[in-house]
Amino acid sequence: MFRKILISFAVILVLGAIGAYFFFAQKLYSTNMPAALCREVNITLLDSAQNRFVTKNEVLEIIEGFAGKSIGQPVGEINTHLIEKLLDQRNAIRESQVSITREGRLQINITQRKPVLRIQGENGGFYVDETQYIFPLVPTFTSYVPIVSGHIPFTLNADHRGMALEDDGNWMGKVLELGNYMSNDPFWSAQIEHIYVEANGDIILTPRVGEHKIVFGDLNDIDTKFNKLYTFYKNIVPAEGWEKYSSVNLKYKDQIICKLNKKKNNQ
Repeated sequence: MFRKILISFAVILVLGAIGAYFFFAQKLYSTNMPAALCREVNITLLDSAQNRFVTKNEVLEIIEGFAGKSIGQPVGEINTHLIEKLLDQRNAIRESQVSITREGRLQINITQRKPVLRIQGENGGFYVDETQYIFPLVPTFTSYVPIVSGHIPFTLNADHRGMALEDDGNWMGKVLELGNYMSNDPFWSAQIEHIYVEANGDIILTPRVGEHKIVFGDLNDIDTKFNKLYTFYKNIVPAEGWEKYSSVNLKYKDQIICKLNKKKNNQ
């Protein structure tokens, strides 16, 4: 009985010591932290292998333009929340995370927007990401995503940023569904480079390989139409070659209509 009491008392003492250690360590940290100086700024572009819309120097310039140089400042005076809000206002930045380490390092993690399509309208071009967010092109980097041109059913200013207007958003949502479908499939992402909108609303796809055009029709039944197109590439192209047909029409249910390439077939 006495042995059990000693063991219980010892456990209580150990737990108490551990609790006291963390309490005083946190108190000491919180007391000294505001007085500590920022020693380093570390900027990480988490997706820089895919997108280079933003550079580390640009991020640093934004911060310094807002609050001056961070290195040498007391860390307690650095407002990480305001820095995040400032960075998130940059068009190509989807999310920023800013924190300060115990060593006095200002850590900034940047996630850039991932374009799915490039819309080329009357007033210039802009990107659309997977969330339907629109942001302007940048002169320092080009994302090689499919370009949408032709009879775009709305007009946006070249410097537009944010979501499309409600009426325009319906069409944008449909064409983005097409873009996301291709973006999520390595084969179609590599194969389709251009999307043209006809005056009647039909979609014409231009492949990177081959001289044919793909008459996609409206923006419905996307999966079914791509399955038909895959059948064409798998069964017809190996037998007839890439230059046999000038167009592949996917508009009609349960059919693939191929138009002969007169120039190639008359030679």
